[in-house]
Amino acid sequence: MSVPADTLAKLSSTPDWLDSELLAEGFAANPKTLRALQRACRFSDEQAAAACLVSLRTYRRWLSSGNPDPTALRLLAVLAGFVPWSGWDGWEVHNGYLFPPGYSRGGIPPAEFFALVFYRQQVTEYQRHNAQLRVELEAARHGRPAPALTSQFQALAVQIQTLGGELAALGARLEPAAHG
Repeated sequence: MSVPADTLAKLSSTPDWLDSELLAEGFAANPKTLRALQRACRFSDEQAAAACLVSLRTYRRWLSSGNPDPTALRLLAVLAGFVPWSGWDGWEVHNGYLFPPGYSRGGIPPAEFFALVFYRQQVTEYQRHNAQLRVELEAARHGRPAPALTSQFQALAVQIQTLGGELAALGARLEPAAHG
């Protein structure tokens, strides 16, 4: 009787984890993930022990017994890139870059991540200002001409177009690996 390959993999003492499975299993405190999480963090035994705030002897005992501290597993999963907070399902952090689900290239560095908030605020302000200028321009059309208002409106349109280009460039950096 033949055993399917996927069943053998699940029974293996050293599973061949997919990155996302490893991180999720590690955060769920699966004791079989300890060594794989250490490798995902690119830690030596000494570095892993230090990260877990235990002695090298304790860490090696966890490796040999297969009974690590669950909190240490969760910590290593986070250090390996798992993002455990609600609303961030599937997001990962690798080498300081934040990756949305399904992306493996063009992660978001911290500076750009924080800039997104300001881009959104800037777009909102431009839209508000644009609406105000439209009202004033319409009023001027029914009364007297307002060339200064028209030039302000055109300048605002250029700013909005430039910001749209910056946001499009940021979006292009985050193109999913499946499309790249």
